[in-house]
Amino acid sequence: MKLKYLRLFNFRNYKSLDFIPGENINVLYGLNASGKTNLIESIYMSIRANSFRNPKDKDLINIDENASSIISRFNTGDYKDDFRVEISKFENKKLFINDEKVNTKDYRKSRFVVLFNPDDLNIIKYSPKERRKFLDDLLSNIDLNYDFYMYRYRRLLFERNRLLKMNMDKNLLDVYDREMVKNGTKIIIMRLKTIKKLNEIAREHYKLISGDDLNITYLSTVPVLVDERELMESYLKLMKDSLSKDIEKKYTTIGPHRDDLDFKINKFSSKSYGSQGEQRSIVLSLKLAEADLIKDLYKIKPLLLLDDVFSEIDSNRSRYLLHSLKDLQTFITTTETDDFLKSVDANFYKISEGKVMY
Repeated sequence: MKLKYLRLFNFRNYKSLDFIPGENINVLYGLNASGKTNLIESIYMSIRANSFRNPKDKDLINIDENASSIISRFNTGDYKDDFRVEISKFENKKLFINDEKVNTKDYRKSRFVVLFNPDDLNIIKYSPKERRKFLDDLLSNIDLNYDFYMYRYRRLLFERNRLLKMNMDKNLLDVYDREMVKNGTKIIIMRLKTIKKLNEIAREHYKLISGDDLNITYLSTVPVLVDERELMESYLKLMKDSLSKDIEKKYTTIGPHRDDLDFKINKFSSKSYGSQGEQRSIVLSLKLAEADLIKDLYKIKPLLLLDDVFSEIDSNRSRYLLHSLKDLQTFITTTETDDFLKSVDANFYKISEGKVMY
């Protein structure tokens, strides 16, 4: 999969831009606040239909304007298609493929992007929320059904927590429990299957980077069982057993929204014992494994977006990352074109005040 062409109108600090990237590595360099990450964000949004920075769509529009658009052309195998995202301060976002209006699921179908930015380096050492976000983003990227189950689960969770705060009838809570368990079970099973595959690939990358053994464990608040029906029954029983505690705390204490990941290096938890270098090697391995997983599952090479990560990882890890890019179309942002970047076969673009200079 390759991005062949990108056109921006009134997106962030880009009033108007026509950008034709190279087939392989593209280095976007310039001063801070010049628009490098904004360009990466537009590429991400041209595939995922949303921003990785999670602002409101209206906040993406240039401050002086009322509407914005992202127009892109992608080659996927033998197919060449045009995509368009339209954002307005007065209407909902609109998505188009070859000028035909589509929903988000169809817009994102069969196109993939892997993003690596400095915030990802917090996955290991920060809160479980960061690790759940990584997992949710990963699943959302590779399986559009995951978004469906997560959307339903979060709505049910919000309503159940609201009822707990109001001390509502337990019979009504029972209805929510059963629906949450149905969707929560699907989420847990999808997570477990993906982590198993991700672990196998990430372990290989980590071994090559550091020589040590990496193992990813899913820490579930629900007893993990292989059979889906047994898991659902066990999950529902646990929801009943936890009801008194939930009423006391006024929020739902078990389920995928409370689960976590543990990354062990040579059988020791990296969160507690891992050095900063080891933690960054894990994140690098995870991102490369995500790209490999997409290639294995869909036989499609994703785009790779590396937003200012070389300032955060040392030269050995940087060289391994560059060596691992292979034939992926990659976009790298940096303030400095370091010597190791100049040594690779890449296209360089200077970004300055919302303009791209070839």
